[in-house]
Amino acid sequence: MTTPVPLHRHTRLRTTDVDEAESTCGQVMSSHRLRVARPAEFGARLHTVDIGSSTLLYAVYHGDTEVTALVPMEYYTLQLILGGAMDIVTDVGSRQAKAGQACIVSPSERLRLRFAPGTVQVAAKLPRDVVEQGYSRLGAEPADRLVFGLAVPDGSPWPGLLRLAVDTVDRFDSAILLPSAGLELERTLVTALLLAQPHDHDHAMFRGGGARGYRAAGVAADALKADPASPMTPEELARKARVSLRTLQEGFRSRFGTTVTGYHRELRLKRAHRMLSAAEETRSVADIALACGFLHFGRFARHYRLCYGITPSTTLHASRITDRTARSG
Repeated sequence: MTTPVPLHRHTRLRTTDVDEAESTCGQVMSSHRLRVARPAEFGARLHTVDIGSSTLLYAVYHGDTEVTALVPMEYYTLQLILGGAMDIVTDVGSRQAKAGQACIVSPSERLRLRFAPGTVQVAAKLPRDVVEQGYSRLGAEPADRLVFGLAVPDGSPWPGLLRLAVDTVDRFDSAILLPSAGLELERTLVTALLLAQPHDHDHAMFRGGGARGYRAAGVAADALKADPASPMTPEELARKARVSLRTLQEGFRSRFGTTVTGYHRELRLKRAHRMLSAAEETRSVADIALACGFLHFGRFARHYRLCYGITPSTTLHASRITDRTARSG
């Protein structure tokens, strides 16, 4: 029994006409120019199916074929070569993918693909906003533009998941794919891609505490900067940032190199230093300590001295001498 070709229920094109292939493939992907070395040997086959907002496809080119994009791409293309070979040139760089190898093409101004005769591939077209939403879903700050490396690391899971997605579609006994199944396949592909494929924003995803903790630390830090004297506890800040206390603490260690409490104390000490350096004659060290959120004067003095190398009263005294000298002069 002959094994059906991938996505066999979703045939979009089967032709030997170059113009027809250029038009139909351009509708599925983006406008491009298709050139063939020997038109008499040319043939193309294309099967496509939507999964969520993305598209799975199976494509075959007979004859030496070159594809050049005519407009900037606004999507990511995951490609797995089943047979033949493909040369890729983009803004990111160039490489060759042979049978059994995969690559990913990021949105770019420039794209040229050259297929050896008989090249067969399965691929996925992922819109830019779908991938960026996936990046944010993992807890990272939204990226203006994610750029993936062309080469796929050995053992990367997403090429296997691409095959799984195609095989899953083919298991349905009709040409109708349940929308929920399509969305799940799309999400699985995007998540695997973001976690396994090197890209120019992956450092933010793998900071201590994860990108979610890194982002939450920024939210909590802004709240503390707005009112350093606030009695907000780390637990309250975690609730405000909508993360667990552990995630918030890990985010602070990653982003600021300290704990939530340590960061809060540093803000209060800076405020106290400013106030002590410009204090009115009637204000005491205790008054300023309280105004900055310090309730234990002994601890305040100890932390202040560790930070500035002198006592709070020394700063206050020096400030008043400077002020008196300026007024008398």
